[in-house]
Parts: sequence; structure tokens; C-alpha cells
Amino acid sequence: MMPKEAPLPMPRQQLEVRMTDPNAPQGGARTPYTSRLFLFGFALLSTLGLALIFADWFRMDGVSGLEGTVIVLAVFTFFWIALSVAMAMLGCLPGAERPKGKGPALKTAVLLPIYGEPVEEIGLNVGVILADLARASTDHSFTLFILSDTRQPAKVAAEIRMMARLRRRFGMDVIHYRHRAENTGYKAGNIEDWVMRWGASYEAMLVLDADSVMTGEALVTLTDALSAEPSLGMVQSIPRLFGARSLFARLQQFSNAVYGTTLARGLARWTGDEANYWGHNAIMRVRAFADCAGLPDLPGRAPFGGPVLSHDFIEAALLRRAGWRIRFVPEIEGSYETTPESLIAHIMRDRRWCQGNLQHLRMLFSAGFKSVSRMHLFQGAMAYCASLGWFALLILWVFLGIRESAEPVIYFDAGNPLYVSWPEMDQFAKLLILCLVYGMLVAPKLLGALRFWAMDPRLESAGGPLRFWASWVVEVAFSVLLAPLMMIQHIIAVLRTLAGVDTGWKPRGDASIGIKGYLRFHLGEMAVGAAMLGIFAAGYLSLWLLPIAGSLLLAPLISALSSREWKWAKALLLTPQEVMPPRVLQQHAAELNSKTDWEDPSSSGATIPA
Repeated sequence: MMPKEAPLPMPRQQLEVRMTDPNAPQGGARTPYTSRLFLFGFALLSTLGLALIFADWFRMDGVSGLEGTVIVLAVFTFFWIALSVAMAMLGCLPGAERPKGKGPALKTAVLLPIYGEPVEEIGLNVGVILADLARASTDHSFTLFILSDTRQPAKVAAEIRMMARLRRRFGMDVIHYRHRAENTGYKAGNIEDWVMRWGASYEAMLVLDADSVMTGEALVTLTDALSAEPSLGMVQSIPRLFGARSLFARLQQFSNAVYGTTLARGLARWTGDEANYWGHNAIMRVRAFADCAGLPDLPGRAPFGGPVLSHDFIEAALLRRAGWRIRFVPEIEGSYETTPESLIAHIMRDRRWCQGNLQHLRMLFSAGFKSVSRMHLFQGAMAYCASLGWFALLILWVFLGIRESAEPVIYFDAGNPLYVSWPEMDQFAKLLILCLVYGMLVAPKLLGALRFWAMDPRLESAGGPLRFWASWVVEVAFSVLLAPLMMIQHIIAVLRTLAGVDTGWKPRGDASIGIKGYLRFHLGEMAVGAAMLGIFAAGYLSLWLLPIAGSLLLAPLISALSSREWKWAKALLLTPQEVMPPRVLQQHAAELNSKTDWEDPSSSGATIPA
């Protein structure tokens, strides 16, 4: 089911040696100095302000070692919050850049790597993509390749049956299928195998994920953007979420639609032509990728050695090192993907991302990497390591409260045991710190909501003003509820990696588990929550930490309930993809409901008709 091979060398890059691609057009890269000055200036000044408030709080008796450690951890964790606020502010500014015209027609391969995902889902997604692409007007040519690393023989057989139907429907030259006997190098190795065997026949390749859906217009616009500027090595779109059913997935979908675009626009502003790659829904020049982005195996054993798991960040850094520009264009519409339906499925995927992002720390100082590429790598690792800082700050805050209290606070009086006597927070500095931290946490969400409102004053694309703002309140409330759980799970993921546990690359899934499974999975959160409640009962826990303890103790219940479908959640948390779906998503929904079977014994869904 594959065309004639056209080999293209893809040498493995040496991270300790600088590399410049002589084929990369030199000069002309945009460096948005003003945006970068604002971004890092705002984050640094805000963090300095927090440090000064802490110092003022502690200054009366001199800053002890414990207090100094609290200030350092607070500064470390708060900086990343301030950075996201500054990025959201940049995203609210008008005048976003759009793709520049058209260039010569490109022969483009659309690559879809798969690894054991449900066959009916693959067939459905491919069918609607190709059907919409057939309606698009373009001079570019597109050929779709399904690159299978599936291990189960029954699923491989089902994939072949699916391909036979798709090829009958769309033509033998439009879609091809290849199955690898060994999944060496995981997804990156799957792409590399295609490049080295068929890459010479194509000028561009557009990489999808198994859950990706793109309109024909989006595919053409991405290809136009790459074609119009010869110095571009890669163009990344922003995938919007669709098809969410459970409460957890709908919360993610709403957040992606309302806040994600604003943050993405801010990211695009400050990165300029040094953007990042997210591994899918992006287009790149095949020869540039082959010449510059061959990934080496890292020395040593997994999890820090072996294949690079989070390959996309490194491939982007290698392309940029070689002289190619990388552009992130959030304004390209029609790029979609799904999200895990349960918190547990989300966490399991996060553990692989955590391992991959921690691998980046050993590649942070690779020869020739640009400073912005190093920032992408470091920021990706800090997305997980910052939770260690927050947890350490939590513990030190408890010790600080114990040290400041000569005696524990008595919340329950023996004379009236049913009446709770809450102590007063009489220090202005404490109140100011709480307002600053919580305000900065909510600020990106509020800025995103306000910009969404400005773009759609009647909020018709979100079900109207009442539904939109009610949804916003619900999403913020659940974010507060889920944040402590994710903090503990990020710590678990980091500690697993540091302990040498290799997460590997497993097929994604949303299988439901019983109550015992939820209790077992969230045992860590429950243990921390119980310990915090014990400290609170002893009178040493600050009041503002009590909701965190409650959230952790209720982690299994929160996880189970959020993984279910709720009628009220379907009435709220609406997004433009639901209210005003494009043709490709309308077709996706219609064919999903047709319940066509691929005769795959492991399938439980539907796909396109034969």
C-alpha cells in the first residue's frame, strides 16, 4: 500500500557540535525585542514586588534561614505565574500577524503516525479530512500516509481493512499505509523511517496525531504559509479541542477555546520566528527536517537516556540552530484535536510528557541552540518541576506557622465544641500576598475571557452572555479544585522519573475504573490531604491552606465525578466548535453517529461508511 521508495538521508545530529544548514536562507528573522522586554520585564518586576512584600513581613526580627528559603521558593514559583500573565496581556494586543500570501505549489505529504489507537477513530478522522481537502481549491498536491506502529495483530488486520475501504473511496494514489515491524524510536522513529524511505519525493510534510482533524482550508493555509517564505522551516498551528463529552474534557475544551487562543497569541508575539513545535498539526520542509533534525539516542538508560520522548521541542531547536525560522500562527483556523476524557488518562499522558521534558534538561546547553529554544526547553521542564517548589513552599509555610505560634491555635473550645473559633489574619502582608498570588493565577483566565468577549460582543459562539460567564465561573472553580491534585501528580511524575521509572510510550486510552481504582490511583493526594487536616486539627495550619487539604482528601471523588458526562455540563461550557461547527466537524459528528463498524473486535465506536 506504499508508493515506490525515494530514500533521503537523515543523519543523526551531534548535540555537542554546532551545525548550520547551508541551504537555510540567512537573515530576515523577526526578533520582537519590545514584546520580549515587556514579557520578562513584567515577570521580573512582579516577582521582585512579591519578594519585597515577603521581606517586609519578615524584617522585624531579621530574615532567618527558614524565612529566606520561603522567599526563594516563592520567587521561583511566582515567576512562572507572572510570565503567563504577561503572555496573556501580549495576546490581548491587536494586530496579530497572518500568513503572507502564496508561493510555488508544494508536493506535500500528510503523515499520520498511529500506535494502537481505535481503528474506527482513525478511519473517521482520515475520512473527513480527505473529504474536506477534496473540496479545497489549491495548486498544492497532498498525499496522506498512515504510518502504523501498532503492536496487536488484530488491530493491524483491522487497519488494513480500514485502508482498503478508504483507498476505494478516495483513490489508490491519495492515501497509503505502512506498518513497521519494530517501533524503534517511538513516534519520532516512525516519522524518521518515512523520511529516509520516501522523503525525497516530497517538498513538505504535514504531521498529524491520531486524534487530529483539520479542514482542507487549514491544510492549504499552512502549506501556503510555508511556501510563501523560503526561510521558514516549520509552521505550527494551534489545535482547538472538540468532541468533549465528560465534565473534565469539557472543562479542558472551554479553557482551550477561551484562554488558550489568547495565550497562544502572546506566545507567538514574543517568540517571533523562534517558535516551538508541538509534534502535530504543523508543516515543515522535508529536506530541512532530514538534514537538521535527526535525533540522537541519548547515552545511558531510560528514563534520562535512550530515545528522546518529547522529540518535538528538540526537533524545533535543531531546525532553529541550523538557521531555519519557525513560525507559530494561532490565526490559522480549522486545526482540531481531542483531549482525554478522564483526569487519570490526562495524568498518564502527562507522565510521559514529564519524562520527556526532564530529558530536555540534559540537552539544555547543546552547542548552537538559540536562547529562545533553551527557554522553551527549560519552561517545559519547569511546568512539572515548579510543583516541587509549590509543595516545598507549602511545607515550609506550615513550619513557619508552627514557629510563629508559641502555642497551637485552638479552633474548638471545650465549652462549646460545635462552634469554630477562627483566628484573625491581622498581618496586612499575608493578605497582600494571598491577593497577589490568587489574582495573578486568575488573571490569564480573566484576560482570555475579556478578549473572547471583545471578539464576540454578543457571545453567540459560546451560547450567550449568561451561559458564557456561568461557564467561566464553573471553569475557574474547578481549576482551583483540580490544581492541588495536579501539583501532587506532577510531583509523583517527577519523582518517578528521578527514581529511574521509564514511562515509555503507551497507546492512549480513557478506560473507566472502579472506585477501588480511583482510591488506589489517588492515594498520594489523600495521604497529603489527611496529613494537612491532622496539622490543622493540631492548630498549626493556616486557614488559607484548608481548602487545599479538602481538595486533596476528596481527590478520588473529584476524579470520578469529573470523568462522567453531565447534562448541566453540556448545557454550559460551550465553545465555537460546538455552537458554530465548521463543515468538517459537522461531517465528523454525523458519521460518528452512523455507527459503522470496521469489524475490529477491539472497537467500540463508529467510522465513515464504506
